[in-house]
Formats: sequence, structure tokens, C-alpha cells
Amino acid sequence: MTQPPDPLMDTALDASRESSRPDDTRWLTVTLAPSQQTLGRFTLDTWVISRIAPADHGETTPRTPEQAAQPEPQRTLPLQLHLTERTDYRYNLRCEQPRLFVLCEEREADGMQPRVVTACQEVASHWLDGDQLVLDTPMPPALMVWLEGYLARHGERIDEGKKKKRKGAGRASQTDTVRPDADAANKEGP
Repeated sequence: MTQPPDPLMDTALDASRESSRPDDTRWLTVTLAPSQQTLGRFTLDTWVISRIAPADHGETTPRTPEQAAQPEPQRTLPLQLHLTERTDYRYNLRCEQPRLFVLCEEREADGMQPRVVTACQEVASHWLDGDQLVLDTPMPPALMVWLEGYLARHGERIDEGKKKKRKGAGRASQTDTVRPDADAANKEGP
């Protein structure tokens, strides 16, 4: 007699649930637009995020004929939250204006395109350290509410920082102490 498979033991089932949990992923359509910035006498061609809109997984937002005529790169990307970044999300939400960050890449085949979106400033700073183009935009209020709900459900991670191995460890905290054998040698002197 065979037993029915136990759904708790099926790792493939758990992996598919884990990757598609509705509370940690939102799909967004990100649209870029070319822009010119003037710095003194110089004009720079750059990119800005012209629009962020909610989308369903894999859905592309239909464009009007006017929008289709304009060369604005547009992609549907997942904004996925990670438990290890909860402190960074709280920091972002406490800022005067919370932001979303979009990593962009320029390729010969499709030009400038948004590739990844995050709400974590730490991740965005690592991208910038790698000399990659990162654009930012104000976070929509609906995403702020969703992010607050995520933090309420999963709690906030507390970063403990680095601790000393033991009290007084390190060269800077050494004190002038006399060793017992050195003290005895000094007393036996002349």
C-alpha cells in the first residue's frame, strides 16, 4: 500500500511556493525617457524614469500609438523584497521621500533598458560602486503601504554590529601592568 505524497516534504512544491509568494513580490512597469541636463556650459544626455506603474507578472502594458512612436524603453520587472534587507527598507521608509532604485544597462541589441528594481539603498550603492547606471524615483504611496505591511508581518531585523571578542581586547586598550615575575626580580635587586 502506497501512502499519498506528503506536501510538507515535497521540496519542489516548496520552492515553487517560495519563489511566487504574493507578499514579497510586486510587478512594476518601468519606463525610461531620454533627458538633457545642463551643467554650466555643458549639456549632458542622460536618462530618467518617466513612469512606474503596477503590472501583473509577465504582462506588458499596452502602449498608445503616440507612445509607440517615441523611443522610450519600457520593461516589466519584479520588485522583490528579501528578509535580509528589512533594516534597509525601514531606513528608506523613514527618509523624507522614500525612493525606488532601478539598475539600467545599455546593450547594442535593445539600447538603454531597466534591468532590476529595488527598494534597498544598500543594494543600489553596490551597483553604483560598480560604475553602473542607477536611476531613482519617489516610491509610490501604494508601495510604501505594502512595504510597511511586509515589515509588520516579518518583523524588523536588528543589526547588532560588531562586538569585541573580550573586554579590553586590542592594542589601544592595553594598560601598564607589571608581570609578577618581573616585580619579584625588581625586589630582589641589590
